[in-house]
Amino acid sequence: MLEDIPKSRLPIYRRAIDWDWFDREYPAPDVFAETIFKWPYERVRALQNKRFLAMMEVAWQNGFYQKLWGDKGIEPGDIKSIDDLGKLPTFNSDDIKDSQKDGPPFGAIAGIERSAELQRQPLKLQTSGGTTGKARPTLYGVVEWEMNGLQIARSHYLQGARPGDVMQIPATCSLANLAWSHYHAAHYYLSVMPLTTGSGVVTPSAKQVEIAFDYGTNIFVSFPEYLTTLAAEARKGMGRDPRELGLKYITTYLGPDMEGTLRRDLEQLFGCPVYDNYGTHEISHAAFEAEDKNGMYFMEDCIHIELTDTETGAPVAAGQPGNMVATSLYRHVLPLIRFNLRDLASMLPHEKTALGSEFRRMGHFLGRSDSMVKIRGTNVYPMACLAAIKSDPRTTGEWIVIADRHVRDSVIRDELTVQVEVRSDAGGTGGLKETLEKRLLADLGLKVAVELVDEGALREAANLGREGKPRRLLDRRHEKK
Repeated sequence: MLEDIPKSRLPIYRRAIDWDWFDREYPAPDVFAETIFKWPYERVRALQNKRFLAMMEVAWQNGFYQKLWGDKGIEPGDIKSIDDLGKLPTFNSDDIKDSQKDGPPFGAIAGIERSAELQRQPLKLQTSGGTTGKARPTLYGVVEWEMNGLQIARSHYLQGARPGDVMQIPATCSLANLAWSHYHAAHYYLSVMPLTTGSGVVTPSAKQVEIAFDYGTNIFVSFPEYLTTLAAEARKGMGRDPRELGLKYITTYLGPDMEGTLRRDLEQLFGCPVYDNYGTHEISHAAFEAEDKNGMYFMEDCIHIELTDTETGAPVAAGQPGNMVATSLYRHVLPLIRFNLRDLASMLPHEKTALGSEFRRMGHFLGRSDSMVKIRGTNVYPMACLAAIKSDPRTTGEWIVIADRHVRDSVIRDELTVQVEVRSDAGGTGGLKETLEKRLLADLGLKVAVELVDEGALREAANLGREGKPRRLLDRRHEKK
Protein backbone atom coordinates (compact mmCIF):
# COMPACT_ATOMS: atom_id res chain seq x y z
CA MET A 1 0.00 0.00 0.00
CA LEU A 2 2.82 2.39 0.87
CA GLU A 3 5.54 0.82 -1.25
CA ASP A 4 5.16 3.42 -3.99
CA ILE A 5 5.90 6.36 -1.68
CA PRO A 6 9.34 7.72 -2.64
CA LYS A 7 12.18 8.28 -0.17
CA SER A 8 12.63 11.85 1.02
CA ARG A 9 15.46 13.83 -0.52
CA LEU A 10 15.76 16.08 2.55
CA PRO A 11 18.95 15.89 4.66
CA ILE A 12 17.02 14.32 7.56
CA TYR A 13 18.99 14.18 10.78
CA ARG A 14 18.74 10.43 11.39
CA ARG A 15 20.22 9.75 7.94
CA ALA A 16 23.03 12.31 8.22
CA ILE A 17 25.34 10.05 10.19
CA ASP A 18 26.50 6.44 10.04
CA TRP A 19 25.34 5.35 13.48
CA ASP A 20 27.22 2.04 13.46
CA TRP A 21 30.44 3.96 12.78
CA PHE A 22 29.60 6.55 15.43
CA ASP A 23 28.86 3.98 18.15
CA ARG A 24 32.08 2.16 17.34
CA GLU A 25 34.26 5.28 17.30
CA TYR A 26 32.64 7.02 20.27
CA PRO A 27 31.21 4.39 22.62
CA ALA A 28 28.08 4.95 24.70
CA PRO A 29 28.60 5.85 28.38
CA ASP A 30 28.53 2.34 29.86
CA VAL A 31 30.84 0.94 27.19
CA PHE A 32 33.19 3.93 27.44
CA ALA A 33 33.43 3.50 31.23
CA GLU A 34 34.73 -0.06 30.83
CA THR A 35 36.90 0.41 27.75
CA ILE A 36 38.58 3.64 26.64
CA PHE A 37 38.33 5.19 30.11
CA LYS A 38 40.40 2.29 31.46
CA TRP A 39 42.83 1.85 28.60
CA PRO A 40 46.59 2.11 29.27
CA TYR A 41 47.67 5.64 28.44
CA GLU A 42 49.89 4.48 25.58
CA ARG A 43 46.78 3.17 23.83
CA VAL A 44 44.88 6.40 24.55
CA ARG A 45 47.79 8.39 23.14
CA ALA A 46 47.82 6.28 19.98
CA LEU A 47 44.11 6.98 19.49
CA GLN A 48 44.71 10.68 20.03
CA ASN A 49 47.47 10.66 17.45
CA LYS A 50 45.30 8.92 14.86
CA ARG A 51 42.48 11.41 15.35
CA PHE A 52 44.82 14.39 15.48
CA LEU A 53 46.36 13.54 12.10
CA ALA A 54 42.86 13.18 10.62
CA MET A 55 41.96 16.60 12.04
CA MET A 56 45.10 18.13 10.53
CA GLU A 57 43.95 17.00 7.08
CA VAL A 58 40.64 18.79 7.68
CA ALA A 59 42.31 21.93 9.05
CA TRP A 60 44.71 22.22 6.09
CA GLN A 61 41.65 22.68 3.86
CA ASN A 62 40.46 25.57 6.06
CA GLY A 63 41.33 29.13 5.02
CA PHE A 64 41.80 30.28 8.62
CA TYR A 65 44.46 27.68 9.35
CA GLN A 66 46.09 28.02 5.95
CA LYS A 67 46.80 31.66 6.79
CA LEU A 68 47.60 31.12 10.49
CA TRP A 69 50.10 28.38 9.81
CA GLY A 70 51.34 29.71 6.47
CA ASP A 71 52.28 33.04 8.09
CA LYS A 72 54.56 31.04 10.39
CA GLY A 73 56.18 29.19 7.48
CA ILE A 74 54.56 25.87 8.43
CA GLU A 75 53.85 23.35 5.68
CA PRO A 76 51.71 20.18 5.83
CA GLY A 77 54.67 17.82 6.03
CA ASP A 78 56.06 19.61 9.11
CA ILE A 79 53.49 18.06 11.46
CA LYS A 80 53.96 14.30 11.55
CA SER A 81 52.31 13.38 14.86
CA ILE A 82 50.62 14.83 17.91
CA ASP A 83 54.10 15.14 19.40
CA ASP A 84 54.64 18.02 16.94
CA LEU A 85 51.63 19.94 18.25
CA GLY A 86 53.82 22.53 19.96
CA LYS A 87 55.22 23.62 16.58
CA LEU A 88 51.85 25.12 15.71
CA PRO A 89 50.86 28.61 16.93
CA THR A 90 47.98 29.05 19.33
CA PHE A 91 45.02 31.34 18.71
CA ASN A 92 42.21 32.60 20.93
CA SER A 93 38.67 33.92 20.90
CA ASP A 94 39.84 37.31 19.61
CA ASP A 95 41.10 35.58 16.46
CA ILE A 96 37.75 33.83 16.07
CA LYS A 97 35.98 37.18 16.40
CA ASP A 98 38.27 38.70 13.77
CA SER A 99 37.60 35.79 11.41
CA GLN A 100 33.86 36.20 11.90
CA LYS A 101 34.10 39.95 11.43
CA ASP A 102 35.99 39.54 8.15
CA GLY A 103 33.62 36.84 6.89
CA PRO A 104 30.32 37.25 8.75
CA PRO A 105 28.60 35.64 10.41
CA PHE A 106 30.71 32.50 11.01
CA GLY A 107 34.10 33.34 9.53
CA ALA A 108 36.57 31.25 7.53
CA ILE A 109 37.33 29.24 10.67
CA ALA A 110 33.94 27.51 10.46
CA GLY A 111 35.31 25.72 7.42
CA ILE A 112 32.00 25.65 5.54
CA GLU A 113 29.70 27.66 3.33
CA ARG A 114 26.50 27.67 5.35
CA SER A 115 23.82 27.27 2.66
CA ALA A 116 25.75 24.50 0.90
CA GLU A 117 26.42 22.65 4.16
CA LEU A 118 22.75 22.84 5.18
CA GLN A 119 21.90 20.96 2.01
CA ARG A 120 24.21 18.15 3.17
CA GLN A 121 23.50 17.97 6.92
CA PRO A 122 21.48 19.77 9.61
CA LEU A 123 23.41 22.44 11.50
CA LYS A 124 22.87 23.76 15.04
CA LEU A 125 23.96 27.20 16.22
CA GLN A 126 25.07 27.90 19.78
CA THR A 127 26.87 30.93 21.18
CA SER A 128 29.00 31.96 24.11
CA GLY A 129 27.24 33.61 27.03
CA GLY A 130 28.36 37.08 26.01
CA THR A 131 29.27 38.10 29.57
CA THR A 132 32.63 39.49 28.36
CA GLY A 133 31.41 41.04 25.10
CA LYS A 134 29.37 40.15 22.03
CA ALA A 135 28.44 36.47 21.99
CA ARG A 136 30.49 34.29 19.61
CA PRO A 137 28.53 31.92 17.35
CA THR A 138 29.62 28.31 17.01
CA LEU A 139 28.14 25.92 14.45
CA TYR A 140 27.61 22.21 15.12
CA GLY A 141 27.28 19.58 12.43
CA VAL A 142 25.57 16.30 13.25
CA VAL A 143 28.67 14.60 14.66
CA GLU A 144 29.57 17.70 16.66
CA TRP A 145 26.04 17.93 18.06
CA GLU A 146 25.98 14.27 19.05
CA MET A 147 29.34 14.61 20.77
CA ASN A 148 27.97 17.62 22.62
CA GLY A 149 25.52 15.33 24.38
CA LEU A 150 27.56 12.14 24.49
CA GLN A 151 30.49 13.65 26.37
CA ILE A 152 28.14 15.00 29.04
CA ALA A 153 26.37 11.63 29.20
CA ARG A 154 29.66 9.85 29.85
CA SER A 155 30.43 12.11 32.80
CA HIS A 156 26.93 11.70 34.25
CA TYR A 157 27.26 7.93 33.98
CA LEU A 158 30.57 8.01 35.86
CA GLN A 159 28.94 10.26 38.45
CA GLY A 160 26.16 7.75 39.02
CA ALA A 161 23.29 8.48 36.59
CA ARG A 162 21.29 5.43 35.51
CA PRO A 163 18.08 4.79 33.51
CA GLY A 164 15.03 5.86 35.49
CA ASP A 165 16.65 8.84 37.19
CA VAL A 166 15.13 12.32 36.93
CA MET A 167 17.46 15.20 36.06
CA GLN A 168 16.31 18.77 36.61
CA ILE A 169 18.07 21.38 34.49
CA PRO A 170 17.27 24.94 35.63
CA ALA A 171 18.88 26.60 32.61
CA THR A 172 17.14 27.69 29.43
CA CYS A 173 17.50 25.82 26.13
CA SER A 174 18.63 28.96 24.35
CA LEU A 175 21.65 29.95 22.27
CA ALA A 176 23.78 29.17 25.33
CA ASN A 177 24.85 25.53 25.38
CA LEU A 178 24.53 24.31 28.99
CA ALA A 179 20.89 23.22 29.06
CA TRP A 180 20.97 21.68 25.58
CA SER A 181 24.00 19.51 26.30
CA HIS A 182 22.67 18.10 29.58
CA TYR A 183 19.20 17.59 28.08
CA HIS A 184 20.74 15.75 25.12
CA ALA A 185 22.81 13.56 27.44
CA ALA A 186 19.87 12.60 29.64
CA HIS A 187 17.25 12.03 26.96
CA TYR A 188 19.30 10.52 24.13
CA TYR A 189 22.01 8.56 25.89
CA LEU A 190 21.06 7.72 29.48
CA SER A 191 17.28 7.17 29.53
CA VAL A 192 17.21 9.70 32.35
CA MET A 193 14.11 11.89 32.31
CA PRO A 194 15.11 15.54 31.83
CA LEU A 195 13.07 18.30 33.46
CA THR A 196 13.98 21.33 31.35
CA THR A 197 12.60 23.92 33.74
CA GLY A 198 14.60 26.82 32.32
CA SER A 199 16.17 29.63 34.28
CA GLY A 200 14.55 31.49 37.17
CA VAL A 201 13.13 33.99 34.67
CA VAL A 202 11.28 31.19 32.85
CA THR A 203 10.33 29.15 35.92
CA PRO A 204 10.48 31.10 39.22
CA SER A 205 12.60 29.56 41.96
CA ALA A 206 9.56 28.63 44.06
CA LYS A 207 8.12 26.72 41.11
CA GLN A 208 11.49 25.06 40.44
CA VAL A 209 11.49 23.63 43.96
CA GLU A 210 7.86 22.56 43.68
CA ILE A 211 8.58 20.71 40.44
CA ALA A 212 11.60 18.99 42.01
CA PHE A 213 9.47 17.61 44.84
CA ASP A 214 6.46 16.80 42.64
CA TYR A 215 8.30 14.89 39.92
CA GLY A 216 11.03 13.22 41.92
CA THR A 217 14.14 15.09 40.84
CA ASN A 218 17.16 13.12 42.03
CA ILE A 219 19.88 14.83 39.96
CA PHE A 220 20.36 18.60 39.71
CA VAL A 221 22.40 20.43 37.07
CA SER A 222 23.07 24.12 37.69
CA PHE A 223 25.59 26.71 38.81
CA PRO A 224 26.39 26.78 42.56
CA GLU A 225 24.95 30.26 43.11
CA TYR A 226 21.52 29.29 41.81
CA LEU A 227 21.50 26.00 43.68
CA THR A 228 21.92 27.89 46.97
CA THR A 229 18.99 30.07 45.92
CA LEU A 230 16.86 26.95 45.39
CA ALA A 231 17.88 25.55 48.78
CA ALA A 232 16.89 28.82 50.47
CA GLU A 233 13.56 28.83 48.62
CA ALA A 234 12.84 25.27 49.78
CA ARG A 235 13.51 26.18 53.40
CA LYS A 236 11.93 29.63 53.58
CA GLY A 237 9.26 29.44 50.89
CA MET A 238 8.05 25.86 51.35
CA GLY A 239 9.29 24.96 54.82
CA ARG A 240 11.01 21.92 53.32
CA ASP A 241 14.51 20.64 53.86
CA PRO A 242 16.13 20.25 50.38
CA ARG A 243 17.75 17.06 51.67
CA GLU A 244 14.26 15.51 51.56
CA LEU A 245 14.67 15.32 47.78
CA GLY A 246 17.13 12.47 48.29
CA LEU A 247 19.35 13.61 45.43
CA LYS A 248 21.82 11.11 44.01
CA TYR A 249 24.20 13.93 43.19
CA ILE A 250 24.58 17.47 41.88
CA THR A 251 26.69 18.20 38.82
CA THR A 252 27.90 21.77 38.61
CA TYR A 253 30.78 24.11 37.82
CA LEU A 254 32.59 25.03 41.03
CA GLY A 255 35.31 27.20 39.54
CA PRO A 256 38.32 27.97 41.78
CA ASP A 257 36.83 26.41 44.90
CA MET A 258 40.34 25.79 46.20
CA GLU A 259 39.35 25.10 49.82
CA GLY A 260 36.20 23.17 48.92
CA THR A 261 33.94 25.81 50.48
CA LEU A 262 31.30 25.84 47.75
CA ARG A 263 31.29 22.06 47.55
CA ARG A 264 30.85 21.65 51.32
CA ASP A 265 28.05 24.23 51.40
CA LEU A 266 26.14 22.49 48.62
CA GLU A 267 26.70 19.00 50.01
CA GLN A 268 25.47 20.14 53.41
CA LEU A 269 22.44 21.92 51.96
CA PHE A 270 21.32 19.01 49.75
CA GLY A 271 22.89 16.01 51.51
CA CYS A 272 24.43 14.52 48.37
CA PRO A 273 27.76 14.41 46.49
CA VAL A 274 28.64 17.42 44.35
CA TYR A 275 30.72 16.92 41.19
CA ASP A 276 32.74 19.55 39.34
CA ASN A 277 32.99 19.89 35.56
CA TYR A 278 34.63 22.09 32.95
CA GLY A 279 33.73 23.01 29.39
CA THR A 280 33.06 25.82 26.92
CA HIS A 281 30.61 26.17 24.07
CA GLU A 282 33.38 25.71 21.46
CA ILE A 283 34.97 22.58 22.94
CA SER A 284 31.89 21.20 24.73
CA HIS A 285 32.50 19.04 27.81
CA ALA A 286 36.26 18.92 28.30
CA ALA A 287 36.73 17.61 31.86
CA PHE A 288 34.67 16.05 34.62
CA GLU A 289 34.88 14.64 38.11
CA ALA A 290 33.85 11.03 38.67
CA GLU A 291 32.81 9.31 41.86
CA ASP A 292 36.40 9.29 43.17
CA LYS A 293 36.49 13.14 43.21
CA ASN A 294 40.17 12.93 42.32
CA GLY A 295 40.48 15.87 39.95
CA MET A 296 38.64 16.36 36.68
CA TYR A 297 39.36 13.76 34.00
CA PHE A 298 39.99 15.20 30.54
CA MET A 299 37.80 13.61 27.86
CA GLU A 300 40.98 12.26 26.31
CA ASP A 301 39.56 10.52 23.23
CA CYS A 302 37.73 13.69 22.21
CA ILE A 303 40.05 16.53 23.13
CA HIS A 304 43.73 17.08 23.86
CA ILE A 305 44.59 19.73 26.46
CA GLU A 306 47.93 21.41 26.98
CA LEU A 307 48.83 23.72 29.88
CA THR A 308 51.03 26.65 28.81
CA ASP A 309 52.65 29.61 30.52
CA THR A 310 50.47 32.73 30.28
CA GLU A 311 53.43 34.90 29.23
CA THR A 312 55.73 32.65 27.18
CA GLY A 313 53.40 29.94 25.90
CA ALA A 314 55.87 27.28 27.03
CA PRO A 315 54.55 24.05 28.62
CA VAL A 316 54.18 24.18 32.40
CA ALA A 317 54.99 21.40 34.84
CA ALA A 318 52.36 19.38 36.70
CA GLY A 319 50.96 21.38 39.59
CA GLN A 320 51.80 24.75 38.01
CA PRO A 321 49.01 27.03 36.72
CA GLY A 322 48.79 27.68 33.01
CA ASN A 323 46.43 28.51 30.18
CA MET A 324 44.47 25.59 28.81
CA VAL A 325 45.11 25.11 25.09
CA ALA A 326 42.60 22.80 23.42
CA THR A 327 42.78 20.66 20.29
CA SER A 328 39.54 18.97 19.31
CA LEU A 329 39.94 15.44 18.01
CA TYR A 330 36.61 15.28 16.17
CA ARG A 331 35.38 18.78 15.21
CA HIS A 332 35.14 19.24 11.43
CA VAL A 333 32.65 22.11 11.58
CA LEU A 334 34.76 24.75 13.34
CA PRO A 335 37.94 22.69 13.69
CA LEU A 336 39.95 23.70 16.75
CA ILE A 337 43.71 23.14 16.72
CA ARG A 338 45.63 24.73 19.64
CA PHE A 339 42.79 27.02 20.73
CA ASN A 340 43.98 29.04 23.75
CA LEU A 341 40.96 29.06 26.02
CA ARG A 342 42.63 31.63 28.30
CA ASP A 343 41.27 29.67 31.22
CA LEU A 344 43.69 28.86 34.02
CA ALA A 345 44.13 25.42 35.53
CA SER A 346 46.86 23.06 36.67
CA MET A 347 47.55 19.45 35.75
CA LEU A 348 47.56 16.81 38.46
CA PRO A 349 50.35 14.20 38.57
CA HIS A 350 49.76 11.50 35.95
CA GLU A 351 48.87 8.20 37.58
CA LYS A 352 46.41 5.33 37.45
CA THR A 353 43.48 6.28 39.67
CA ALA A 354 41.30 4.20 41.97
CA LEU A 355 38.75 3.94 39.13
CA GLY A 356 41.34 2.25 36.93
CA SER A 357 41.78 5.20 34.57
CA GLU A 358 45.01 6.69 33.26
CA PHE A 359 43.30 9.71 31.73
CA ARG A 360 45.09 12.92 32.65
CA ARG A 361 43.32 15.15 35.17
CA MET A 362 43.10 18.85 35.87
CA GLY A 363 42.75 20.44 39.26
CA HIS A 364 40.40 23.32 39.99
CA PHE A 365 39.52 25.81 37.29
CA LEU A 366 41.40 28.91 38.47
CA GLY A 367 39.67 31.66 36.50
CA ARG A 368 40.15 33.54 33.26
CA SER A 369 43.67 34.64 32.44
CA ASP A 370 42.23 37.50 30.39
CA SER A 371 40.20 38.73 33.38
CA MET A 372 43.41 39.19 35.32
CA VAL A 373 44.15 42.76 36.37
CA LYS A 374 47.64 44.01 37.03
CA ILE A 375 47.70 46.40 39.96
CA ARG A 376 51.01 47.99 40.92
CA GLY A 377 52.94 45.10 39.38
CA THR A 378 50.83 42.35 40.97
CA ASN A 379 48.64 40.01 38.91
CA VAL A 380 45.22 39.67 40.53
CA TYR A 381 42.64 37.09 39.47
CA PRO A 382 39.17 38.07 40.76
CA MET A 383 38.16 34.45 41.39
CA ALA A 384 41.02 34.19 43.89
CA CYS A 385 38.78 36.16 46.27
CA LEU A 386 36.36 33.26 46.66
CA ALA A 387 37.94 31.57 49.68
CA ALA A 388 38.21 34.80 51.64
CA ILE A 389 34.64 35.90 50.91
CA LYS A 390 33.20 32.50 51.80
CA SER A 391 35.29 32.26 54.98
CA ASP A 392 32.87 34.37 57.04
CA PRO A 393 29.24 33.17 57.36
CA ARG A 394 28.01 36.76 57.61
CA THR A 395 28.57 37.23 53.86
CA THR A 396 26.23 35.89 51.19
CA GLY A 397 29.32 34.59 49.39
CA GLU A 398 28.83 37.12 46.58
CA TRP A 399 31.32 39.78 45.55
CA ILE A 400 32.66 41.84 42.70
CA VAL A 401 36.14 43.30 42.20
CA ILE A 402 36.22 46.93 41.00
CA ALA A 403 39.37 48.41 39.49
CA ASP A 404 39.64 52.22 39.51
CA ARG A 405 42.35 54.64 38.43
CA HIS A 406 43.11 57.74 40.47
CA VAL A 407 45.29 60.65 39.37
CA ARG A 408 46.64 62.92 42.07
CA ASP A 409 49.30 65.54 41.35
CA SER A 410 50.00 63.84 37.99
CA VAL A 411 50.64 60.55 39.77
CA ILE A 412 48.59 57.62 38.47
CA ARG A 413 47.59 54.98 41.00
CA ASP A 414 45.36 51.98 40.37
CA GLU A 415 43.29 50.67 43.25
CA LEU A 416 41.06 47.65 43.83
CA THR A 417 37.86 47.61 45.84
CA VAL A 418 36.08 44.37 46.63
CA GLN A 419 32.38 44.86 47.22
CA VAL A 420 31.00 42.07 49.41
CA GLU A 421 27.36 41.32 50.14
CA VAL A 422 26.38 40.89 53.78
CA ARG A 423 23.52 38.62 54.77
CA SER A 424 20.40 40.43 55.91
CA ASP A 425 20.33 38.23 59.02
CA ALA A 426 24.06 38.63 59.77
CA GLY A 427 23.30 40.33 63.10
CA GLY A 428 26.14 42.83 62.79
CA THR A 429 29.28 43.48 60.78
CA GLY A 430 31.74 44.31 63.56
CA GLY A 431 35.27 43.48 62.44
CA LEU A 432 34.10 41.93 59.15
CA LYS A 433 35.65 44.56 56.88
CA GLU A 434 39.00 44.33 58.62
CA THR A 435 38.94 40.52 58.68
CA LEU A 436 38.22 40.29 54.97
CA GLU A 437 40.86 42.86 54.06
CA LYS A 438 43.48 40.95 56.05
CA ARG A 439 42.51 37.64 54.45
CA LEU A 440 42.46 39.13 50.94
CA LEU A 441 45.90 40.65 51.46
CA ALA A 442 47.22 37.19 52.30
CA ASP A 443 45.45 35.50 49.36
CA LEU A 444 46.07 38.13 46.67
CA GLY A 445 49.44 39.50 47.78
CA LEU A 446 48.00 43.02 47.47
CA LYS A 447 46.21 45.38 49.79
CA VAL A 448 42.64 45.97 48.67
CA ALA A 449 39.72 47.88 50.16
CA VAL A 450 36.59 46.00 51.17
CA GLU A 451 33.22 47.68 50.87
CA LEU A 452 30.31 45.93 52.56
CA VAL A 453 26.97 46.15 50.75
CA ASP A 454 23.48 44.86 51.50
CA GLU A 455 22.28 41.44 50.42
CA GLY A 456 21.05 41.63 46.83
CA ALA A 457 22.92 44.86 46.06
CA LEU A 458 25.22 43.16 43.54
CA ARG A 459 22.48 41.43 41.58
CA GLU A 460 22.86 43.66 38.51
CA ALA A 461 26.59 44.40 38.61
CA ALA A 462 27.61 40.77 39.19
CA ASN A 463 24.88 39.16 37.04
CA LEU A 464 23.52 37.19 39.99
CA GLY A 465 20.34 35.13 40.16
CA ARG A 466 20.23 34.79 36.40
CA GLU A 467 21.24 32.26 33.83
CA GLY A 468 24.94 32.21 33.10
CA LYS A 469 28.11 32.82 35.02
CA PRO A 470 28.47 35.59 37.59
CA ARG A 471 30.58 38.62 36.67
CA ARG A 472 33.44 39.11 39.12
CA LEU A 473 35.40 42.03 37.61
CA LEU A 474 34.39 45.59 36.78
CA ASP A 475 37.38 47.43 35.33
CA ARG A 476 36.66 51.17 35.31
CA ARG A 477 40.24 52.34 34.83
CA HIS A 478 39.74 53.52 31.28
CA GLU A 479 36.33 55.11 31.71
CA LYS A 480 36.12 58.82 31.16
CA LYS A 481 35.62 60.72 34.39
